[in-house]
Amino acid sequence: MQTDNFDEDLKFTVQRPPAYGELTDVLPGLYWVRLPVPLRLNHVNCWLLDNGPGWTLIDCGMNTDDIFEIWDKLWRGLLRSRPLQNLTLTHAHIDHIGFAGQLVKESNCAVRLPFAEWLNGWMMWHEREEGLTDQFASVMKRNGASDEEAAAIMAAQRPSKYLGLRPPREFTRIKDGDVVTMGGREWRVITAGGHSPEHASFYCDKDKILIAGDQVLSHITPSVIVPSAQPDANPMKDYLDSLARFEELPPDTLVLPSHGLPFRALHTRLRQLREHHQARLDDMASFVTERTSAFAIAQEVFPRVLHENPRQAFGEALAHLNMLASTGRLTRDVDATTGAVTFAPV
Repeated sequence: MQTDNFDEDLKFTVQRPPAYGELTDVLPGLYWVRLPVPLRLNHVNCWLLDNGPGWTLIDCGMNTDDIFEIWDKLWRGLLRSRPLQNLTLTHAHIDHIGFAGQLVKESNCAVRLPFAEWLNGWMMWHEREEGLTDQFASVMKRNGASDEEAAAIMAAQRPSKYLGLRPPREFTRIKDGDVVTMGGREWRVITAGGHSPEHASFYCDKDKILIAGDQVLSHITPSVIVPSAQPDANPMKDYLDSLARFEELPPDTLVLPSHGLPFRALHTRLRQLREHHQARLDDMASFVTERTSAFAIAQEVFPRVLHENPRQAFGEALAHLNMLASTGRLTRDVDATTGAVTFAPV
């Protein structure tokens, strides 16, 4: 995810975030809990909705000692009189779903999320100790990496602890257009691709509130990468197409993002996101002056990140190139014998 410089154009409802673990009123029946995460993006916002006899929680953070202590303190303190009834998840990235297994174990709450996100959570759980695989190296080599370059990147990776518990085995599937009741309000489910396979956001028409997850953020741009399992995918198109669906919402919608601060001026932010990605696409196109590969472009644009986080650097470069090819700004050719993929100016 990349930091933007457009904050002054948005109408933030608060000037600074609350302390980690503080239960903060947003609107009647809707509370904000900000959690620390040990990543470059150092926090995630979760939302508690008051159902009357119990609570719905949207997203829950990672499996860390700090987050365990925050939820334990809240449920033994301010929330102790009523149970967690439902855990609703926007998507299966580790900072959103990692602690779900513990909450389900402790509260026996119901779980709700889109089907593709549930599957994605299980895939990441099963692959948690693998790191980069031979399949990822193969994709890099088909996209221009030499044997030596792929081997160097693979060797540069260091094992890291997977900060997530086993995903819940049982869940209720939510789909685009579904209406769910949370905290005494009705929310329409809006699913979209690009950042994750079937990311869910929730819109309350009556009060004009959007619980946006990672799909519309205030200070940063959601990461859009091509997964190694689908090297021909075009997640950038999926993401940009999704913005049009949010543009149908009122411009004064209150946006509650998973990172950053709540804000209004939704349409302003959507325009900024479009402009950011268009500028990045233009930049990427400018690097393609002759026939080249995604790996060569990733080396040029993200030389440091390519070795530190190759999934991000290579996947982001490929996402832009696949999008440029899909719109006719580049050609994309696959060698019939070797499978080698190259891009060239039109």
